[in-house]
Amino acid sequence: MKKIAVIPARSGSKGLADKNIIDICGKPLMSYTIEAALKCNMFNAVIVSTDSLKYKEIAEKCGAEVYMRGGELSSDTATTYAVLEDLLHRLPCNIDYFVLLQPTSPMRTEKHICEACRLFEENRQDFDFLVSVKEAEFPSSLVRPVGDDKSLKYFDDDFSVYRRQNYKEYSPNGAIYIAKPDAYFRQKHFFGARSRAFIMNKYESVDIDDELDYELACILMKKLSVIDKAR
Repeated sequence: MKKIAVIPARSGSKGLADKNIIDICGKPLMSYTIEAALKCNMFNAVIVSTDSLKYKEIAEKCGAEVYMRGGELSSDTATTYAVLEDLLHRLPCNIDYFVLLQPTSPMRTEKHICEACRLFEENRQDFDFLVSVKEAEFPSSLVRPVGDDKSLKYFDDDFSVYRRQNYKEYSPNGAIYIAKPDAYFRQKHFFGARSRAFIMNKYESVDIDDELDYELACILMKKLSVIDKAR
């Protein structure tokens, strides 16, 4: 099956400056995702979508193809759908599916990507999408809004006798999204009854959004490096 990996990496992040190329253990963040996709050795192309010539240089050095995007697709308000629609329509050939890999998930390895692709292909008759998820930190029954007056009026239960339900709940971890192009163009997102879950653990699901996430990723990556050297 023809498939591509798409790695969106715009510049100008607000939380962490140049987050997508921030240094982790001596390497720019997005290099971990590019290298993992290439190591799979199963994609017709590994493409980085960016608005930055600096990012372009780093991505090409890592071995990825680069599609530059215009300014209208590089703002804070640009949607993932708009970026993917633009890129997919610029491809020189048709594909069976694409894999979206966000560079902010450095603990996601080639093993996860290959397993997700195999799972999707094995179930392609029943599903049009696949999304990686992790077990939710808290059950939805414990997540409520705080009132405008800062009261806990929406937490109107006796949580001292709370018991965890006998089923697990999950949340997307941002690491892997897979879709058939036609289905994605129709639905414009990856979720719903035609979407297959790919379950990852908490360690593998670190998603760098702020300084705390970044520090945690650095710690885990250093730990992983020590383990690999000891093997």
